[in-house]
Order: sequence, then C-alpha cells, then structure tokens
Amino acid sequence: MVKIRSLEETTRRYAKRSLQAFLEGRKNLNWIVGVIRSSGVRGPRLSEVFRELQDYGDRKRFGAAYQACQAQGWLEAEARDK
Repeated sequence: MVKIRSLEETTRRYAKRSLQAFLEGRKNLNWIVGVIRSSGVRGPRLSEVFRELQDYGDRKRFGAAYQACQAQGWLEAEARDK
C-alpha cells in the first residue's frame, strides 16, 4: 500500500527542505523568502519548521531567514516574542 501525504504535509516538507538548502549556503535569502511565500506555509507550521532547524547549518543565515519571515508576518505571534 502506498502512503499518500496531505497537501499540507507536502508543502511543509518542501519549505523545510528548502530552508535546509538555504542554511547549507546553496541558495540565497531572496530565494528562500520566495519559496516560503509561494509554499503558503505560515503561522505555527512555519514556526515549527524553524524550531526543527534551529541548530542546523549556519546561525547567521538562520537569523536572516527568521527575521525575513518575521518581517513578512508569517510566523506565529508566540514564536516572534521568543
């Protein structure tokens, strides 16, 4: 039997893997912002992706991506206050 993922899970995984590529230095900030914008992953789901990757890759790049998403209002209010 083949497991079929929901559209929500698929877009979340896409955003997470894209953020990983950015944190590894393979893509630039404009690219990751565009990917997240087009994915539609927002609020608690996007905050969860950032929490899962908080110790992954380059810290400076992580901060830049987090701040860019925060500036767009894409992160849940609780995560923004931390």
